[in-house]
Amino acid sequence: MKDESMTQEQLIAELTVARRRIAELEKSEIECRQMEKKIIDIDTQSKIIIEKNIDGIIVVNKKGLTRFVNPAAQLLFERKAEEMIGALFGFPIVAGEATEIDILSGEDAIVATEMRSVEILWEGEDAYLISLRDITERKKAEQAIAEAKANEEHVKQMELELSSLIKLSRASQTGVTARMYGVVTLIESFPDTFSNLVAGYGELMDLALEQQAYKVKHDISGRLGAMAETLGFYKAGPRDVVDIHTAALKEKTRKIAAAEKKKAYSGEGWIMVLELMGHLVSFYRNRTQGTSAHTSPKT
Repeated sequence: MKDESMTQEQLIAELTVARRRIAELEKSEIECRQMEKKIIDIDTQSKIIIEKNIDGIIVVNKKGLTRFVNPAAQLLFERKAEEMIGALFGFPIVAGEATEIDILSGEDAIVATEMRSVEILWEGEDAYLISLRDITERKKAEQAIAEAKANEEHVKQMELELSSLIKLSRASQTGVTARMYGVVTLIESFPDTFSNLVAGYGELMDLALEQQAYKVKHDISGRLGAMAETLGFYKAGPRDVVDIHTAALKEKTRKIAAAEKKKAYSGEGWIMVLELMGHLVSFYRNRTQGTSAHTSPKT
């Protein structure tokens, strides 16, 4: 009887253990089903987020084949999902790093794009999740900032050059120049003529800019030659040419705020002042050689 009683107790204990195990398994199965539901919910939510993301999202498998594209990516490439899925992605992928690529959008538009990628498991397959962000406007802004800095440096240089020209124009003439042309400058001896020459020089600067911008042709060289003859009639020297150039450039740049246009005036002005100097030298050389008779100024 004792052995039978112990056997019953053992059976009851084993039955209790078995029931407890069954309860644990049932609980584990419920937890597994709950976990599976959570995974499905997370996967669904992730796909919704990817679908709605303003950045282009593309999933590419390890073979480089496109497995998924969201609407933003389709818009970026200007291609439909069915055209892209199954096709080669076409760009080198480096997981965990950001790179910049140029995407051909449509037939001829180039879109500057920042690409980031991470490794994921997509529908049971190893793949890359790639995000594509249009940075065209950012690149334009960076370029504009760089150009603005360059223009700022040029304006500073132009101001230094202008200051040097002013100092040069104020320097007294000595030696041969003083003996030939006198120490009195054109602005001091003939202020009205000087003002007219400054106005004419300024007009030529405008024509030079117009010629450069619109590819039209103006006889700037011929008019500079006529201006040199007028200067020669008044026995003007290099100092007077610099004075005219400086006054005209100051007047032009004073009226505008755009650094780019100031840069253009400065560049064209340097070309013109050198050409005017050359014409004036030719005038005096021809006069010395007796090949040019001059009796009155040209206007």
